Amino acid sequence: INAEYGEVAKSIVSDIMRNLESDGNGTEDKTVEKTYVNSLITEVTVNPTAGNDDTDFELDLFLRPTIDIGDTNTSLNTSTSGTRVQIQYLCAMYNEAEGRWEESCTTIYDTMNPSKGVICVCNHNTSFAVLMSAYEIDRGYAVVQSYLTWVLLGISTLGLALTLCFLLPAAELRKTRSAKINVCFTVSLILASLLFLVQDLFIKSDNSGAIKLRSVGCAVYTMLQHYLWLVVFMWMIIEGFLMYLSLVQVFGSHISKYMLKFNLAAWLIPIPFPLIGYFVFTKSYTVGEGATAVSLIDHKYMAETMCFIKPETIAFYTLFLTPLCLCIIINLVFFGLVGKVIKNSKSTGNISDNEQMLRQLKAVVSTQSTGEVRRRKGWHDLKSGLNSSKIWFNRLLEPTRNALFLIWQ
Repeated sequence: INAEYGEVAKSIVSDIMRNLESDGNGTEDKTVEKTYVNSLITEVTVNPTAGNDDTDFELDLFLRPTIDIGDTNTSLNTSTSGTRVQIQYLCAMYNEAEGRWEESCTTIYDTMNPSKGVICVCNHNTSFAVLMSAYEIDRGYAVVQSYLTWVLLGISTLGLALTLCFLLPAAELRKTRSAKINVCFTVSLILASLLFLVQDLFIKSDNSGAIKLRSVGCAVYTMLQHYLWLVVFMWMIIEGFLMYLSLVQVFGSHISKYMLKFNLAAWLIPIPFPLIGYFVFTKSYTVGEGATAVSLIDHKYMAETMCFIKPETIAFYTLFLTPLCLCIIINLVFFGLVGKVIKNSKSTGNISDNEQMLRQLKAVVSTQSTGEVRRRKGWHDLKSGLNSSKIWFNRLLEPTRNALFLIWQ
């Protein structure tokens, strides 16, 4: 906090914290009713030009706050009850009819260097000011969630590494179609998990790491993580599609150069998503001209304290969560079709011996084509096919669980 306003700022922050505790005492929704005007109050009037009304315009208003709240680390406070509270700037307009400040503009400022000032993006005429208020950023169990994510995701990564150790030495097994797909899927999942786990070595929430927050390097790291998780989702769909070919559409399921086609689909289709996320949802605003110009970037793709997709944003929901949900739904459809075939192959009912033999033959041939079980004599292969479906179901849930850990985090 600036030394010039240090004592005043500390007093205001303490008052905000006391207000937060008193307002939230005994309630689940802890909000702060009291805010502080932290800039000059500016009244702006935009006169419409000929042929245009005064409702279709964008006002980029630059305001310099009186008190510097500091970076995200400095402005983070913890109340006596353990609640973590972030002090933030907020562009607001004054509602004269109701006699209160209302948030009606987009607030843009550099969270790591807020002393540069604030740009308020508005589309109406009124009195504007920058307010200083506090917002609860998480509950008390957030730290437990973080440690739980690290432990479980670390165990999952170790299990994937052991999977490769068992698959790669088996020369005969590596030749099967399903084993090749599993190796590619496992490698992509390991890369995505490791990139998420090791980021704390290079990225710090106080911006002291080798990769600076909101920098070009952080943007590349974010897009790379986003891309690798989408690749994982693609391999999940390919796994389900392969099982569908093997157990439902047995005859005529041959695909020429299938590994080339599968790899092209898995590694190329996700490329546009992180590029769209960064270049569409990251906007630059400039106020003024020449030496007095001030430029700030509105980051709606990258998170503020880590190099990952910003949660609870349009970019997160459309470019990460939606592909994950589609992947799960598609695989559940595949699993339902596979389960139906296995159930029918077991059913005896009143069907003829020839029809029962054809069903069992289809289950045996399809199970052998997956490469998950060895050939056995007679119709005992049907039992192995059921075990194979259990293995596939576990593989379907494993990457889904990892992705849900990331959302939880």
